[in-house]
Amino acid sequence: MKKQRLGAIILTGALMLGLTSCGTASTTSAYKKYVTLGDYKKIEYTKTVQEVTDADVQSQVDSFVRGLAEKTEITDRAVQDGDIVNIDYVGTKDGVAFDGGTAKGFDLTIGSHMFIDGFEEGLIGHNIGEEVSLDLKFPEEYKSEELAGAAVNFAVTINSISESKEPELTDDLVKDNTDYSTIADYKQSIKDKLIEQNEENAETGADADIFSQVLANATISGYDEEEVKKLVDDKFEEFKGYTQQYQCTYEELLEAFGFKSEDELMEGITEYVKKYLDEKMVVYCIADAEGIKVTSEDIKAAAQADADLYGAKMEEVLKFNGEDYYEFKLLSDQVKALLRENAVLVDSTEEKAETTEAAE
Repeated sequence: MKKQRLGAIILTGALMLGLTSCGTASTTSAYKKYVTLGDYKKIEYTKTVQEVTDADVQSQVDSFVRGLAEKTEITDRAVQDGDIVNIDYVGTKDGVAFDGGTAKGFDLTIGSHMFIDGFEEGLIGHNIGEEVSLDLKFPEEYKSEELAGAAVNFAVTINSISESKEPELTDDLVKDNTDYSTIADYKQSIKDKLIEQNEENAETGADADIFSQVLANATISGYDEEEVKKLVDDKFEEFKGYTQQYQCTYEELLEAFGFKSEDELMEGITEYVKKYLDEKMVVYCIADAEGIKVTSEDIKAAAQADADLYGAKMEEVLKFNGEDYYEFKLLSDQVKALLRENAVLVDSTEEKAETTEAAE
């Protein structure tokens, strides 16, 4: 049983992606009923650019080398730490198999900590063809109430053992697998890209800082309930569709997102929908106050850019995303640019980046 099987799914990103609702001049007028703008010019903001360290560069080099590792099958010894084992396993609680605890032909790297404590360690020292019985206990804080703190058994069959051998980093390796001729040139290219990314991240962070203050300065008295209901219903249906994408049950999906019930899920979706509408309504009201407009030609141009990116027809992309999607995106870009132009930079620093899992 893998820890947090779907834990990498981020609720805000998964639910907010593609949120759209009607956006026209009449919509702007409707939004103005609920929004009283506060100060949105002369906003003080900070800008922080992370320094690129040697550790940051080396992390990407290591990832490059790992990607070129060759897998070699092992037949003459038992499982060791770091090996890749192909296994079948059945997890049972009180003699009954539990959901998500069974798999066939699963590749597991020993030491990856993908499974609960004791699972991977329990396979060390065993050979191909062996059936290993592991009596284990799920953590008390495990997300599934059924399995939290539960004593379980895993019956594991070891199908094969292999090891991954990384090549030596040389100029020839770099030349054969990148656009660069030497290790030094390759590292410099990585550093240049990271510097550019960090600068972009700092710009994005500054814009977010400014807009969060603008939102805080605004007063929002309510929402169009029909619009809220439509968005919530759309996102609920989209959420249920993830069961096919991630090959899990609806109950497993709820658990993976940390929801104890459907009612709690609906509350979560509604909260994010309203946060989305907070931003949208403020953007439309500022655009109206500043005379910022988006034409049908602007919308078609934006749709065409996406169509070119994905090799599709503009009309198909426009129909799929909807004109409102592009209208809001373009208005938002222009409004945030205006806010930035009229904001006041009070602090700009460069922070030394720590070598963390997130950075890696």
